[in-house]
Amino acid sequence: MFNKKYKVKHYKSRIYNPIRGKIVRAVLIIVVAGALFAAGWFAYEPLMKAINNANKEIIENDPISKPEQEKKPEELPQEFMDKDTVAVTVPAEKLYDQSEYYSFLSSLDKEVTAVVIDMKTAGGEVTYKSKQVSVQNVGAAAENAVDLASYIDTARRAGFDVIARIYAFEDSTAPYNSADMAIRYESEEGMLWLDESVDNGGKPWLNPYSDTAQKYVLDIVYDAIDFGVDAILLDGMRFPEESAAMEYAYFGAGTEETSRGEILARFASRVYSAAVTSGTDILTAFDGYSVITEDVGIYGGSPLEFDADGFAPYINLNSFIGKKVTDAIDFDELPADTAELIKAVYEGLALPEDSRVMPIVYCAGLSRAQLRSAVRALGDLGAAGYIIVYDEEFFTGVPQNPEQTDESSESSSTASQPQNPVTPPSSSSSSSVPEYIPPEASSSESSSETSSEGIPGVSSGDDDGPVRWG
Repeated sequence: MFNKKYKVKHYKSRIYNPIRGKIVRAVLIIVVAGALFAAGWFAYEPLMKAINNANKEIIENDPISKPEQEKKPEELPQEFMDKDTVAVTVPAEKLYDQSEYYSFLSSLDKEVTAVVIDMKTAGGEVTYKSKQVSVQNVGAAAENAVDLASYIDTARRAGFDVIARIYAFEDSTAPYNSADMAIRYESEEGMLWLDESVDNGGKPWLNPYSDTAQKYVLDIVYDAIDFGVDAILLDGMRFPEESAAMEYAYFGAGTEETSRGEILARFASRVYSAAVTSGTDILTAFDGYSVITEDVGIYGGSPLEFDADGFAPYINLNSFIGKKVTDAIDFDELPADTAELIKAVYEGLALPEDSRVMPIVYCAGLSRAQLRSAVRALGDLGAAGYIIVYDEEFFTGVPQNPEQTDESSESSSTASQPQNPVTPPSSSSSSSVPEYIPPEASSSESSSETSSEGIPGVSSGDDDGPVRWG
């Protein structure tokens, strides 16, 4: 007897060698795997393009995302930017409490013509209930999200136009819930990028290069159009500030081929196109100081190049004090009459010819006289109106002029009372908040004609003149 080294098996007149068979199978597996890898390598790019195109078709054909039926040009209402507008921002604490919201509207001076309601805040919180799938999936809605349609209707019945403010890529909420929208750290697989260290309050941002992020913001724009707002204030249309952290910001493969200014301009065009026939004007907001000093890296160039119906530069007069910005802007302290400073700032913005402008003015830190002279100067310069960033102390402060006569003091006291009172609902109402009752049109018109207030919510002497210009 002897041990065979190989098991003898007859197969097509050949001796079967088990080791050789294993080698052959291994070689075949390697060859097949290599062929599949090669096929996948060459098919990846066209396959991804096909997937992306399919996704774009889904997005473009999504019936929820689109606004309602477009109106014909002859059916369009008067454009918002053609009106003389005096607007005030609605602070968050007055937006999320319905009773506070009613009281806020009631307290506004008769010269106010519009209110600015945040639909998406600078922190990324969505303030209303959206039906958009993309918005619902992100889960950024406030816990006490409001019924925006009802809020808009209330403002309209009170005689106010409505401006919806939407912060685009300045958003520190959505990136936590949707990684593909966010700026990443160094690579696509990297952790969430923050604009500062956690200890210093670093925040994530939406990635302007991300199609998903753009779709998310655009769907909120579509919502605003569907709600029928008069104008959309597109804010936060920018990149994070330049810092050491920006060295590690990853925006995606191939994004270096498209400049920051170009990607923002493309998105602005998408927003403008969405609203161009809806009767909803688009206002692009930006920091006026940055444009005047030509420090526009966060915009990738001048935001005045973006498609829009008008521009809304933020103007904080105190930011110019103690800094020689231009030969015309060199103030050691804020003058009592801010008209010349406003004119210098306006000139420094170098706005395009025939552009429509509605500046956003900070009233905090200003006296009533300073704000009054500033907005009057804006009217003289041809602004379509202005928006005041609400400041509780400024609006509810004691009038500055202590030498008022008894008659003017009495008038001031009366003027500071709510112009549009709220009335509790009837006992049959199920609502726990008071129902907003708009004032009679005739009395509103009459009081407007005799108004002597110089700025919204603040009374002044008879020689101050109205804040609104015509």
